[in-house]
Amino acid sequence: MTDTTEPLTQAPPPWREVFEGERGRLTTGLLLLEALVAIEALIVATILPAVEEDLGGLSLYGWTFTAFTLASLGTVPIAGRVTDRLGPRKVLAATTVMYVAGLLIAALAPSMLVLVLGRFVQGIGGGGLYVVSLATVAKTYPARIRPRVMALLASMWILPGLAGPLLGGWIAESFGWRWAFLAPIPAIALGVLMVLPVMRAVQGIADQERLPVVASLQLMLGAALFLAGLTQIGWWTAVLVPLGLLLGLPALRRVTPRGTLVARPGLPAAAAAAFLASAAFLAIDGFLTLMLVNVRGLSLTAAGLIVTGAAFAWATGSWLQSRIVQRVGARWLTAFGASMIAVAAVLVSTGLTSLPLAIAYVGWGFGGFGMGVVFPTIPLAVMAEATEGHEAGELSSTILMDFLGVGVGAGLGGASVALADVGAISLEAGIAGAFSIAFVTALVLVLVARRIPDARARA
Repeated sequence: MTDTTEPLTQAPPPWREVFEGERGRLTTGLLLLEALVAIEALIVATILPAVEEDLGGLSLYGWTFTAFTLASLGTVPIAGRVTDRLGPRKVLAATTVMYVAGLLIAALAPSMLVLVLGRFVQGIGGGGLYVVSLATVAKTYPARIRPRVMALLASMWILPGLAGPLLGGWIAESFGWRWAFLAPIPAIALGVLMVLPVMRAVQGIADQERLPVVASLQLMLGAALFLAGLTQIGWWTAVLVPLGLLLGLPALRRVTPRGTLVARPGLPAAAAAAFLASAAFLAIDGFLTLMLVNVRGLSLTAAGLIVTGAAFAWATGSWLQSRIVQRVGARWLTAFGASMIAVAAVLVSTGLTSLPLAIAYVGWGFGGFGMGVVFPTIPLAVMAEATEGHEAGELSSTILMDFLGVGVGAGLGGASVALADVGAISLEAGIAGAFSIAFVTALVLVLVARRIPDARARA
């Protein structure tokens, strides 16, 4: 397999190197799997109203997303260590089986409860697939090519962002919503068949450390209670949120590098940075269309353009980091991207006033660009610092904190907006609170950025 210990000081390689020979088959397979997961995620969001109309179970509507996220949280720490122990090939096969099984359960679901179960099983596979994908980049690609691969993986979310909702609606209307879960399966099989032969050369390592099964399940339960307490503000919030933290934080300490919660320099700071980046981004992204539709009176189509523009800006940011990360380093890039997200939080907040909406649209373009810079840079910093043979386990902490950041950023922002729902504050104030959370979190990320591995010292 290719030597992955080249210095990081050379010019960016031409794109064709990513697609040459056996490496090209691996790249194509990884990109296909990433695109399919992205398309399926966006299709599910589109077809759920049709699912609810057919199966009922409105009270379980939100759990179709929550179940997937919680299952991924519980899977990632285990999948990382198993990937190092057995090699990515066996774990990819197992997680793909789980992902496809989840699709089949959802497609055949006789009730919304069974569909939620299918989404949970799918989340187990989805979390594992993400770990295997990044671990494969770390274990098989030379360090100078990794930024290119990460940029390509990020770009796989652009077309799904444009076509996914339309495709989901067309499938549901033309063939029925169940086919939206079945349609991706043949292409998933193709992607796996392209990747598996190349992974044969990556062997596992002897490791007698116990798998963090109990801690992962405890973390999953703690996260469920914490997020449930934020979903709808009431007397139960004062019970569920502290209980979730009481269960979740000790478990989180056991499955992440020591010092993650205080951003100790090195891998702990990288994991903390992943959490902060996702929390800041989701605290804005989750409430932009709400602001544009409910406060400014735009149509859903017009409001959706701000998300589309940010997706293209994200890809542009990823392309930029792939060209300059070897020269300027991960610390500078992360601080720069975080600063862009902070600026975006200020600019999108003008949408709550009478100022021209163009400011908010351009501002979220800055946010997408900043996240496009930060999102691939942090895993690259971890890959540069990771111990040989333990890449998946060390990357899994960053992936786990990324997932947690998504849930907590959306959850805290949602709690702010929920205060408006109970009449405590206005909707404008609730959305402003969510944007303020993003602004503060992005500023903290600027400070933490100086503590992450630089991604230039070693590969």
